[in-house]
Amino acid sequence: MRNFLQFLFRNHVLILFIILEVSSFWLIFSNNLYHNTYFINTANSVSGDVLNTYGNLTNYFYLKQVNDSLMLENISLREQLDLKTIQDSTQIISVNDSTGELLYSYIPALVINNSFTEPNNYITLNKGAKDGIKKDMGVITSNGVVGIVKSVSENYSVVLSVLHGDYSTRVAVKRNNAQGRLQWVYGNPKMASVVDVSEPGMLYEGDSIVTTEFSMVYPPDHLVGILKTFGREAGSVFYTLDVQLSTNFSTLKYVYVVNFLRKNERQQLETQATHDSN
Repeated sequence: MRNFLQFLFRNHVLILFIILEVSSFWLIFSNNLYHNTYFINTANSVSGDVLNTYGNLTNYFYLKQVNDSLMLENISLREQLDLKTIQDSTQIISVNDSTGELLYSYIPALVINNSFTEPNNYITLNKGAKDGIKKDMGVITSNGVVGIVKSVSENYSVVLSVLHGDYSTRVAVKRNNAQGRLQWVYGNPKMASVVDVSEPGMLYEGDSIVTTEFSMVYPPDHLVGILKTFGREAGSVFYTLDVQLSTNFSTLKYVYVVNFLRKNERQQLETQATHDSN
């Protein structure tokens, strides 16, 4: 109690000033409509700014959760689209798929390491065998092709990037189905080539280059890039197409690992057919 009294005595001038100020403001705002309204409006404005700032901060910290949610939603939509494609396809060839089974499933993953300036580039993902990832699975984004799973551990996987000298996959010009092999030559990470294109027909700058049904790695008709230039290979009947890749490897963060659910069945059948013919 004595300490409290000493505190009051030492600060009595300041305390008296605060009491008088509060009393003055109370008298002003309680008896003057203009000041009362101004005070309320100011208080509302300040509180609104505070809430807006808090909301922005909250949105920032929850951004990862939003991204994860969007990835899962994209997977759901993609699987529904594949199911519709299967059903439409069976109607066209007059074969019913009574189970409605999906051909592909997709595993979302985060890129935790990525090179794109070396002659042979690799990408590390934060998902592995425990998540269902296996060697030779394809890796895509919502708007492009990324590569093929090269090796897998329990918790991680390493992808052989499209930007690798050993990478190759079958692709086609979407408009006329002219086909060739996609490959990358060290240099520009935004460009690749489609080689061994036979009788391409009419080609136009801006034609879409997509994956094909020949691949057991990627879903068909998935965008690979846009045709920029083309010409006949020297001393050959084949054409080479220069393609601007639709995947931006310098900003790569979220990807989908593709699981072709009937891959083993198709491989076994094709292997058996080859063996029987010999």
